[in-house]
Amino acid sequence: MAQPVLVEVSSLLRPDALVSARGLWRVPGPPRLLHADVTGMPDTALPWLRELVEELSRDADLTVLGGADATRLFGPVPPLRAARRLRALGRGAVLLACGPAVSILICDDPDGRPRADGPTDILIGLSVTPTLPNLQAAMGSSGVPWDAPGWLDLAEKAAAA
Repeated sequence: MAQPVLVEVSSLLRPDALVSARGLWRVPGPPRLLHADVTGMPDTALPWLRELVEELSRDADLTVLGGADATRLFGPVPPLRAARRLRALGRGAVLLACGPAVSILICDDPDGRPRADGPTDILIGLSVTPTLPNLQAAMGSSGVPWDAPGWLDLAEKAAAA
């Protein structure tokens, strides 16, 4: 299994890093892990960073978004709404990190059908927030899950590592 590509948005203010990240993002094959970390970024860069996060999340297999990052990127909306927006834009799952001991995984409905009561994604509450290196390692060894049980298993493996 190919080593997953990890892109941290905070590192993309340098033009050479952005060109490299976009190039790696277009290479078929390896899983793509996006960390939408913008908490320490200057306010003037936020509109551009929001566009960049949305662009990269379209092709990400997993996007990790913190609550503070969601607020900085999308303003005073509930972080879950921002996470669901990124999930709706892309093909992968979104992990909303609410704190060190709780997160919400947003992924495909296990039966793959639109639900009558709302979006076609499902929410899974986790009593942990796996670290990025552990998520990257779990994706490298297990690949990209196809359904909610697979994503839950991957998150549990990453948390246990």
